[in-house]
Amino acid sequence: MATQAYKEGDWFAVPMPRGFAIGLVARRPKRGPVILGYFFGPLRKELPDEAELALIRAEQASLICRLKDGALHRGLWRVTGHHPHWRRKDWPLPAFHRREGLSGRGIRLEYDGDNLTTPSREQEASIPDLSLPEDVVLDESRVVDALVKLLAEQKPVTIDPSHWVR
Repeated sequence: MATQAYKEGDWFAVPMPRGFAIGLVARRPKRGPVILGYFFGPLRKELPDEAELALIRAEQASLICRLKDGALHRGLWRVTGHHPHWRRKDWPLPAFHRREGLSGRGIRLEYDGDNLTTPSREQEASIPDLSLPEDVVLDESRVVDALVKLLAEQKPVTIDPSHWVR
């Protein structure tokens, strides 16, 4: 089986039941299969061109998560290009939250961009922290399931060509 190379700042297509979503590799540690991805709707029938991709910003993400890189590595999620002005600082690594099993106590977790498997900081979560992304590592099917739910109600994005950076 052939493998696909990818790096931070690469855009990729995620096949979905009725089209595909767009993803961006925001962190790819040197070791391990866990990466950070930003995912965007709406559900698409065609690949966006470079001009449209250049307009997408981190705050527009439908989903930000830690995930296994198997679908990218195997080429099931095809790399479609590289962000022309890639900078890590423009695509932040969010904090995450989890609940402890028996107590139900909330924990806020932060990761270093070069290690997405072991938190660099843990502390008790405040109420606003509970709206942070859940501290789980998704596999490709769980990413697709989450995107199907998130994008079901999302309307197509209208891009105004007058905003394109030339």
